[in-house]
Amino acid sequence: MRLLLVALVLIALLLGAKGMAVHKDLVSERRAIDADWTQVEAALEHRAAITQELTALVRAEAPEETAAIGALEEARKQLDSARGPQQKMQANGALDTALARLMLRVDAYRKLDKSKKYGDLLEALKGAEYQIAVARRTYNEAVEHYNAAIELFPNNVVASVTRLGKVDAYFQTPAI
Repeated sequence: MRLLLVALVLIALLLGAKGMAVHKDLVSERRAIDADWTQVEAALEHRAAITQELTALVRAEAPEETAAIGALEEARKQLDSARGPQQKMQANGALDTALARLMLRVDAYRKLDKSKKYGDLLEALKGAEYQIAVARRTYNEAVEHYNAAIELFPNNVVASVTRLGKVDAYFQTPAI
């Protein structure tokens, strides 16, 4: 009887240690997701700053494009005020759309198209888009890895007991 009690205590201790190790790993993965999201936010803010410069340049060279300029400014403000990944992702989509519309409208202005400042801003935008793509990919991979991890046994048991749920905030890739 005493041997059975010792065996049960040892099993409980082993299960507890395994549960704590799994919890630690899952929390670490959640922190990695948060860190990767911080990189996405930084890339989005960098592009928003470039769009602000672009807006000022277009306003000076093509003041009749007030509707496109206003839409871009409004989208940038929405991105600045958005909180949390879901809102930021939605606001980023609106910024993408407004920026694309402005770029289509600006193509008609030869003086602006030949401007060195405009060319430099376009290059900066390309770089910012690349940074966003890399950060988005890293973030999505971290989310996928975490979500796959909490579906496996015994991780799923530990995740449900400690209320570490699935992360549904995927950063969608824009359709081309």
